[in-house]
Amino acid sequence: MKSMGDGTSTRVWLDKWVMDTEPRRPMNKTSMNLRLLVSDLVTDQGSWDLMKLNEMFLRVDVDRIMSYQPKKNYKDEWIWAYSKDGKYNVKSGSWLVSKPIVYQEPLPAETRHLNRLKSKIRAHGMQAIQTYQICKN
Repeated sequence: MKSMGDGTSTRVWLDKWVMDTEPRRPMNKTSMNLRLLVSDLVTDQGSWDLMKLNEMFLRVDVDRIMSYQPKKNYKDEWIWAYSKDGKYNVKSGSWLVSKPIVYQEPLPAETRHLNRLKSKIRAHGMQAIQTYQICKN
């Protein structure tokens, strides 16, 4: 999972940076700009831009995000989410492996629809690339 620093290397929709029961990506309410960085959600003063957060994320995610403040003078870093110090250890790894798989709550219908649409776009994109490569040869 990504630990928040200044947000300049954490991608909003691609990196897992929201900690719930498991590290995850935030759930979106709007279209996704895959190049959007967490730092784009921070004001010049170094606090979260609440208007942007409310526009882009579900309330549950806004609350989670607001619970940790960006750290302007620190870089983002990858951490192990299952230990207090953020470093992997055998005990936390064993705990994770032994933990039963928990199914999350069903996603809202709009999010499920967007996820199906994203899958179709990816599939057609791969199909187009394969067709291009065949034609090129």
